[in-house]
Amino acid sequence: MTHRAHRVRTGLALVTAVGCLSAAGVAQVASATPIASPSPVYVAVADPPADWTLMIYDVADTQNIADDMIRNLAAFTQIPDMSNVNVVALVDLPERSAPDYPRATLPGVAPFSTAKLLVLGGGRWNEVRDYGEVSMGRADVLSGFIEEAAGRFPADKYGLVMSDHGNGADGGYYDVGAPGIAHLTVADMRAGVLRGMQAAGIDEFEFIDHDACLMANYETASALGPLTRYMVASEEITFGSQTLSNEALASLGQDIDGAEWGRLNNEAYATYADRNSSGWGKFTATSVIDGQQMTVLDDAVESFALAATKHMDEIAPELGRARSAALEFVRGLDPDGRSMDLIDLGDFLRHVRDVPDDVAVARDAVFAALDRAVVDQQTRQATQQATGLNVFFPKNIQDPQRYIDSRIGPPGWTTLLSAYLDAVGGGSSGGGAGSGFVSDEASILEQGPDGILVAGQLRAGTANNLTGAETQVHTQLGGRSVLLVDLPAYVNSGAPGQIEGSWGYQAVALSSGGSSPVPVSTVFFGQAGGLIGSMFAHYEPPSGFASDVEVRLLLTGDGKVAGLTVNQGGAPISLNGGVLTPYDLVLVNGKLTYVRGSTSLRAGNDLQVSFPRLADGTAFDIGLVVTDVNGSVDGAFVSAEVQPGGGGQGRASLTVP
Repeated sequence: MTHRAHRVRTGLALVTAVGCLSAAGVAQVASATPIASPSPVYVAVADPPADWTLMIYDVADTQNIADDMIRNLAAFTQIPDMSNVNVVALVDLPERSAPDYPRATLPGVAPFSTAKLLVLGGGRWNEVRDYGEVSMGRADVLSGFIEEAAGRFPADKYGLVMSDHGNGADGGYYDVGAPGIAHLTVADMRAGVLRGMQAAGIDEFEFIDHDACLMANYETASALGPLTRYMVASEEITFGSQTLSNEALASLGQDIDGAEWGRLNNEAYATYADRNSSGWGKFTATSVIDGQQMTVLDDAVESFALAATKHMDEIAPELGRARSAALEFVRGLDPDGRSMDLIDLGDFLRHVRDVPDDVAVARDAVFAALDRAVVDQQTRQATQQATGLNVFFPKNIQDPQRYIDSRIGPPGWTTLLSAYLDAVGGGSSGGGAGSGFVSDEASILEQGPDGILVAGQLRAGTANNLTGAETQVHTQLGGRSVLLVDLPAYVNSGAPGQIEGSWGYQAVALSSGGSSPVPVSTVFFGQAGGLIGSMFAHYEPPSGFASDVEVRLLLTGDGKVAGLTVNQGGAPISLNGGVLTPYDLVLVNGKLTYVRGSTSLRAGNDLQVSFPRLADGTAFDIGLVVTDVNGSVDGAFVSAEVQPGGGGQGRASLTVP
């Protein structure tokens, strides 16, 4: 099949190879960018006002996804004209020489590299005027667009679509071209939308749609909720060139409301994602949020924070366990050791169980307010416990200072995080006075030709402080000891304070073009829909820039591959030739670190993931590793060999289309 880049809306690294853009890593443009004002090319007639004006803020001067963004806009020209609907877009494109310049074109508009104001009509896009080189990652450009679009195309109801990469609590909409790199923080988004509304005389938007990854985000919904009746967004990564639906756009001609538009758009995207043969539709999690309910949710979160803060010394371990157990988005180690730390808000609350009565009552009030705020959802197997909004909750206590100092989150959530982080303090490596094992030697409970079961015993009373437990398997690859696979482990299994873990002698491996499978260090996380595995490789394409990529797969309870994505810093890319070199997880100075492996393979659209069984007699170390609420880590390991006689494993594989 023909292979092309999937569209995804999430942050991506500009300097480092992996990771999402953050405010700390983006150079903001200090001075206002003047917007040229030539005579309009297209003169709109909008008298009397239409029922709807849909504004599309298309930040396509970005990395990876401009082609899919333009394909999506081009598809709108297939929709018959609607006399009661205006569709107007501000579209900024990269330089024509840039590797991310789109191959697709907009019917009616010659290829360009500036920012153009366009209006849909007559089966084509029509140029209104050219803004020149502006940075759409600026609040003033966003507000100026809203003011001009409403002034030229007045309507009874307004919708705003913001399209590009998204990054949850860090904001999104990354303009990486001239005149300078900039992105919209959550505060910038609110400021830009509010100023534009005030200048245009708009009381509220009927809906604001984040056509981007990860923007069904509590911080964003809290900031924008008072400005719109509904917010439409995705908790997870989104893919492809049909994230905006022709059906939903055409439905505006029937003068539907914002909630119905959001439902139609999300359902159409979910159906499109379900058709993908690699199964990335299984990671779908989209929402429609009632903006008017966000102040109620904010009040409930603030009450929960106050109740929890009074008992924080007592309940901090419970909150830490709830954070570890909750559905996490774009979860996975990367070669730089960063995490986006976005968890599902409602699923976190579900796991907050053993707490005083006043905390439980406040928790239930938050859950009820969240349920009222989220009026529609589309979820799938990997996201079945999603409740509609993700939220920032750092797993590493060193990470959140900028979040707190910059007041990115609503006051209640910031209060909760601050109290929790103050209570857990600093962590250390090794058992010490924290939760740890009685012995650093694990016990083999069972071993046979099809696998091994091991256990470790914690010191008395320390299990209550645990926030995580995992099973690690280390073996020799390429002449060095590597962490081959990391799987969940189970607390209080078999006996109080006992940790158990098992492994079936299988690695996760990548292959292409008939090559032998290359084992890859893989970290698995348990979710309601199965196990989500994450592995990394270095990709050198035939042309352009080399980058690190993540392969993320969803395994069902019986070990079958249900879904798979290939991403660059969360953003899917095509592997059309070049070389792929998997990373190994290696202990360096006592810390697991990704190190590029010694074996490479051709990167093509026949890339496969498989599960080969290690050769009989292969030596390995298997152990249990626990983390407590203070960040202390301890482990218990035992050495063994792969026993002969096993069968039936390692045959399942999936081709990445």
